Amino acid sequence: MVKRFLLMSRQDDLVQQLRIICKKAHWEFELVTTPTGLVVALEQQVISGIWWDMTEVSLDTTIATMTLIRSQVKGPITVFTPQVTNRTQRKLYRAQIDDILPLPINAEVFRPLIEQRLWTYHYRQLHALHTKEKSKETITTAGAWQINRKDYTVTKNKQIIALTPKEFQLLSYLVDHRGQVLSRDQLVDGVWGYDILDTSRIVDIHISHLRDKLEDDSQHPVHLLTVRGFGYKFI
Repeated sequence: MVKRFLLMSRQDDLVQQLRIICKKAHWEFELVTTPTGLVVALEQQVISGIWWDMTEVSLDTTIATMTLIRSQVKGPITVFTPQVTNRTQRKLYRAQIDDILPLPINAEVFRPLIEQRLWTYHYRQLHALHTKEKSKETITTAGAWQINRKDYTVTKNKQIIALTPKEFQLLSYLVDHRGQVLSRDQLVDGVWGYDILDTSRIVDIHISHLRDKLEDDSQHPVHLLTVRGFGYKFI
C-alpha cells in the first residue's frame, strides 16, 4: 500500500524537496496551506502521517491543532521549524509530536527517519492486535488464582477476593502481558492512561495491595514478581 501523507506548508522550496523524496520512496502527499485545511483534509481520508511546516504558523496554533487531531492520526507527525529551541521542543513533544526537524531539511536523513517511524507505528498496531487477541481469553488461571475478565472477579482457592477497580485493571494488564517485564511508566500508561507525578509510588502501592490479597506470602510472591531496576511481571 502506498504511503500517503498530509503536508501543511506554503514554502515552495520545501514542497519541491519533499516531492523529490516522495518520488524516490514511492510515497504520496497532499498539500494544504492552512491549519484549517489540514483538519478538513484529515477528516476525508486515511493518511500515514503528517508533515507540518511552522515557518508561517505560530507555536500556539501548532499545539492547538495537534491537540485537536492527534487522536485521529495513527502515524507519525513531523514538524519542520526554522528555529529549534528548547521551549519549542518541550511544548511540541508534550503535544505528542514525533519529530521536530530544523529547516532546511536534510534529505539524506529524512527518508530513513520517516521509514523508521512508520515501522514503529506498524509494530505498535501489530502488538495492540496481539494483545487484544490475548485479552479475549476471559478466564486466566495461575496456581490457585482464577481471573475472570468477563465478570470482573478474582478467586483464590475458589474464594472471591475483593479488588478495587484499579487493582483489577492492573492485574488484568499484567495478565495480558504475562511473562513480560513492564516498567512503572508502562503500567501507568496502560492502566491509568494519564500522567501521574509519583509514578513509582502509585504502582508500588497497588502491587503491594495485590500481593497482600492474593499471594500466600506477600514478601515472597510467586506470581507478581519484581524485576529490580526494571519493573514488574506476572507469571
